[in-house]
Parts: sequence; C-alpha cells; structure tokens
Amino acid sequence: MWNLLRVLMLFFLVFAISCKEGKKVDMEKEKVLSVEEGTSFEEGTSFEEGTSVREKTSVGHDMDKGVELLEKCIEAHGGMQRWNSFTALAYDLDDNGKMVHQITQLKDRRTHIKSKDYEVGFDGDVAWAMPNAEKVSGGSAAFYYDLDFYFIGIPFLLKDPGVKAAYAGKVTVNGVPYESLKITFGTGVGLTPNDIYFLYMDPETFMLRILTYSISYFDSENAQINSAKVYSGYNGVQGLQMPTQMENFEWDSESEEMGKSKNHIRGFSNIRFLNEVPDESLFEVPEGAVIEQVE
Repeated sequence: MWNLLRVLMLFFLVFAISCKEGKKVDMEKEKVLSVEEGTSFEEGTSFEEGTSVREKTSVGHDMDKGVELLEKCIEAHGGMQRWNSFTALAYDLDDNGKMVHQITQLKDRRTHIKSKDYEVGFDGDVAWAMPNAEKVSGGSAAFYYDLDFYFIGIPFLLKDPGVKAAYAGKVTVNGVPYESLKITFGTGVGLTPNDIYFLYMDPETFMLRILTYSISYFDSENAQINSAKVYSGYNGVQGLQMPTQMENFEWDSESEEMGKSKNHIRGFSNIRFLNEVPDESLFEVPEGAVIEQVE
C-alpha cells in the first residue's frame, strides 16, 4: 500500500512539473508573437513599441556597420587621435567673394568669426554678433557661429556624444558608386537635434565626397533634404585631410541624384591647427554686441 502511494505521489509531481514547463513554453511563444505583431516587450526592455525582432536585429546590424564605416572615414581623414591632439582650428573662408576669418576652440567650441561687415562669436554660453546678425547666414548668430566649422569638421565631429551613425548601403550618385551613412542625433543634442545628414564616401579610400542634409533650425517639422554639398580639393594639414572647397548642388532625395550647382561655393584657405589659442579674449562678448541664447 505504501509503495502504491509513493508511485502515485511521484506521478503527480512529474505531471505538475510538466504542466509548469508547458505553460512557460506557451508564455515564451506569446512573447515572441507579441513582438512580431507589434506589441511592446515587457517593461524594462529597450525595444520600442511596434518594432519587430527582425527590424531590431537589422537596425542593430546597421548601427554596428555604421560605426565601423564612420571609423574608416575618420581614419582616412587622419584619425581622431590626431584631431584631438590640437587645441583649435583656424582658417580663412571665401564665402562667394566675402572673406571671413574664423578660429574655433576644439574642446569647448568657443568661436570667433570676423569679416569686414560683422563679428560673430560664442563664449561657451551665448552667441553674439557685432553690430548685429543681419548680414550673417540665417540672420542668427546662434545658427551661424558653428555652421562652417561643423561642415569642415566632419567626419571628426560625428564622434560627439549623442551622434548616431547607421549604415545606409551602397549607393550610386550620378553614375558614381559610394558607401553611405545616415547620421541622426539624440534628443537635446545641439541646437537642431532633428537634423539628418547622409555621408557619401569613396568606397575604396573612404574619403568624404558628398554630404546631404536637412536644416531644422528654422522649421523642424518641414525640414527636407534638398541640397548636396560636394567636398573637394583635399589637402594634408598637419597630418589631417581637410577640404579646401565645398559647393552646393540641387538634390533629389527620391532618386539620390544631384542636379545643377546652386552657385554657393565656400573656399577654405590658410587652414591650420593650433596648440594654443593666441588670444582667449577673442571669444568674450564685446560691449554693445547683440546676444542670442544657445540652448
């Protein structure tokens, strides 16, 4: 009798464990189905609502490949170690016949820009203009102070915190093959976190050749990519490859083709990296300057 009871108890124990395991398997199936059907993962996961496992795997792969491609581009231009070894970048800019002189502190991005018509700067907290910003691009010191610096500083500046690089595939533009990257920005990164850039690189050398971009500073909801900036005239400057000309062309985002020139050409000369800033007072807000907040 006792032996029979032991057998029955063992039988019910095995049955209970089997039911528990079966329920666990069913729950795991439900989790997989819920993700595939667009339902969010359990609280605490990083998956976004409405995104399938396949999509997330693809995005993760594209991000990894994007970071790898960005690193190749940076190395082709001289490398982050070399860029980070300097304190400031200075150059003269020919903006369609108007000469502009600019110096930017690489670590904190304090800036001083001077032309015959205006001075613009950033002291680390606010942007300023003398006598005002009416004659600068966009009519805003906050918009303009780092505009040219950012374009000439790519790809190095894409290693800033909050910048996201995703592989965008092999692309042919006007019959020429390129490797491409999509650049986006995290929430609250810079003045225009909704901007989107696409980099088109030589597939053999990984040098940057074309940059397309949206500008969301003035209208974040309706910003479109309709301009392509072509980089050319690269020169070796203290171990780094720097472009000496950028020309804007019309751009069709659907076909990824360039149209005619917009006759907007910026020529860079006397490019030099500095180990120290000769006069720190250049960045300070001068008396009488018009100030704009940089948020």
